[in-house]
Amino acid sequence: MEINMPDGVIVALIAGGVALAVAYVNSFLAESYRRFRDGSALAASLAGELAAYEPAWPTIVNMLDTIITAVDSNSRKTTYLRPIERPRDFVYEDAVKKLGLLGTHLSENVVFVYSNIGAFRIAMEIIARNEKEMSDEELKLRCIGCREAVTRAGAKGSVLIKDLRERANKPFVPEWPWAAWIALLSRYPI
Repeated sequence: MEINMPDGVIVALIAGGVALAVAYVNSFLAESYRRFRDGSALAASLAGELAAYEPAWPTIVNMLDTIITAVDSNSRKTTYLRPIERPRDFVYEDAVKKLGLLGTHLSENVVFVYSNIGAFRIAMEIIARNEKEMSDEELKLRCIGCREAVTRAGAKGSVLIKDLRERANKPFVPEWPWAAWIALLSRYPI
C-alpha cells in the first residue's frame, strides 16, 4: 500500500522545516552579534580608561626615582606624600564579570595591567600613610616595588590599549559554524 501525499503538504513540510532552521540559525547569529557588540563597547571603554592613566606613568616613575635617590644620598625629606583616598577604576570594576567577551588573550592582559595598577596603589597608600615611621631602607624598597609595578603596568598597558582599540573597531564576523553557511549561501542570489 502506497501513501501519496499531496504536493501542497510536502511543500508545507519543507517550508516549515526551513523556517525552523532559519529561526534557529538567526537566534544564534543574533546572540553572537549581541556578544560581539558588548565586547566592542567593553574594549573601547577599557582602552579609554587605561589611556587616561598612560600620560601619568612616566611622572610617577620620576617621582619614585626622586624619592629613591634622596634616600640613597641621605637627603630624605621628612615627608613626600600626603595621604589620599585610593582611586577606583570604575569601568574595570563594573566590567570584571564581562571580560570573557574580550577573549582569553585580552582578558589575561587586562587583569595583569589592572592588578599591577592595584598593587602600585596599595603600596603607595602604605607609603603615604606611614612614610614618617619608615626606615630609609623600608621606604626605598617600597618605592622600588611601586616603580616596578607601575613599569609593568605601563609597558603591557601601552600594548593593551592598542589591542583593545583594535578589538573595539573590528568588524563583526559570525562565528563558526554559521560563518561557513553564510559564506556558502551568500554566493547564490535569492
